[in-house]
Amino acid sequence: MKLVHTITLLLFSITLIAQIENDAEYAVLEDSDKAQISSSQIGDNGFKFETFKTGINSEYADYGIGFYREKFLSFSARKIGALAKKDPATSEPFTKLYCSEISYEYDLNRPNLFSHILNKNENLGTVSFSADGKKLFYTASSDNDTQRFQLYSADMNPEREGQFINIELVPFNNPDYSFENPHLSRDGKTLFFASNLPEALGGFDIFQVSIKEDGSYGDVERVEGAVNTVLDEKFPQTSLDGKYLYFSSKGHSNLGGYDIFRSRKADLGYVATRNLGNTINTSADEIAYIPATKTVGYMTSNRKGGKGSYDIYKLTEFMVDQTASGVVLDLETGIPLEKATVVLLDAQGTEVATLQTAPNGTYRFPVDAFLEYTIIAYKDGFENGSLDLKTDTNLVSVFENNLTLKAAAAEIIKTDEKSYIKIDNIQFDYNSSDIKPVSTVTLNTVFQTLKANPDIKVAINAHSDQRGKDSYNLQLSEKRAASVLQYLTDKGISKSRLISKGYGETQPINICDPCNLEQYEENRRVEFVIIPD
Repeated sequence: MKLVHTITLLLFSITLIAQIENDAEYAVLEDSDKAQISSSQIGDNGFKFETFKTGINSEYADYGIGFYREKFLSFSARKIGALAKKDPATSEPFTKLYCSEISYEYDLNRPNLFSHILNKNENLGTVSFSADGKKLFYTASSDNDTQRFQLYSADMNPEREGQFINIELVPFNNPDYSFENPHLSRDGKTLFFASNLPEALGGFDIFQVSIKEDGSYGDVERVEGAVNTVLDEKFPQTSLDGKYLYFSSKGHSNLGGYDIFRSRKADLGYVATRNLGNTINTSADEIAYIPATKTVGYMTSNRKGGKGSYDIYKLTEFMVDQTASGVVLDLETGIPLEKATVVLLDAQGTEVATLQTAPNGTYRFPVDAFLEYTIIAYKDGFENGSLDLKTDTNLVSVFENNLTLKAAAAEIIKTDEKSYIKIDNIQFDYNSSDIKPVSTVTLNTVFQTLKANPDIKVAINAHSDQRGKDSYNLQLSEKRAASVLQYLTDKGISKSRLISKGYGETQPINICDPCNLEQYEENRRVEFVIIPD
């Protein structure tokens, strides 16, 4: 099994590198080579969202940010007072930070100004809190450019809730460039943001910086993989489980303006970037996707029908629990294989789950949407079988695939007393010489051994259990040995290589009176002993 995992891991590492290289190559396509696609072309793309207006939108621009202490945060250009100063770049009032109570059904209540200390700045942008609410990252516009933002950190005053102290520019800030949309990962170890730094592929890219245990910062790095393009990427946001990065982009396969995308986290970067489809994206801008639960979230858009230039919308996503299932079958007979080991591997070759098939040969694994898996099945006496699985939708509950295993040569065992072909027991019904269909699978492994070793001869020794008369059991075992011989000769093994003999109940494995059903079945067996030259 270790060999299977090692080979699989190597193959998937090569595949993953190739996937990232291909995605990255696509990500840096020139704008002239990138064509927007129509809503009908992309369809729902495997997602199904329903969009609702929220009650907090104004006639000005409103943008969703995230959460703080079970409250929803937004920044808005809504007018406060008759003499509110206007941003000359937007002709709307400067944006301020607000918070709203969240109702039971995730509707948003009337917003209130969040912080006097933070709101003293001109244009306030996105903010992001640590999970415990003690650390804050936020952006505010530069003094000489209302559309260029700088990135700050702040601490919550432990002695006064809602008051922020130690406000300072982060050390990697650069006043010549704009730092926007900070988002602190759920574990607090990575800070994402959008910037037009010189390292960007073009326009704005998503960057990340690690935050060490002592609070210091690592190097600023452009997010690797299939996220950034030569067009703009903004509004990074990690999923609740940390497996995905959501972001808005003008690049990739796009319906127009900014679309919302999702990329899966992998060891070598973010891969499998996917447009969330036309049940959420339009030809307008859709930005700032914020997951609240597994199926509820928020976004901001300037689509038609809104109240202001940008509005905040609530989203609900239809999702189903997904499984991968099927049957492991013998290739030649189509008979289900019981107790075959089935392993589910992810795209990196990591084992996700392992099980043994049921008596009817079935397997069943829970899986996640939009992932690539490999399913491997193996069983003694068979060659390994595998299949690739793509769960390329969120809307299908079962991905059903059968695996077929080809019978391999059964092992030849040599002891001081004898040499024999090792097999599972050949099963017969009580008081019958008819071979059970399931046992033809085992006999096929004997056939493969005889075919691979054309010089050996075999004694087919059949035994009965202890029930019934001695003479009848002897006769029954002889018939069973003859049935096995006939099966092998029908498949092409020369009769001159086979001898069949019945021993009745004279050589039981289990000496018991009475025996249980399992013990009787073990005594009711066929052995394949190699005849010495």
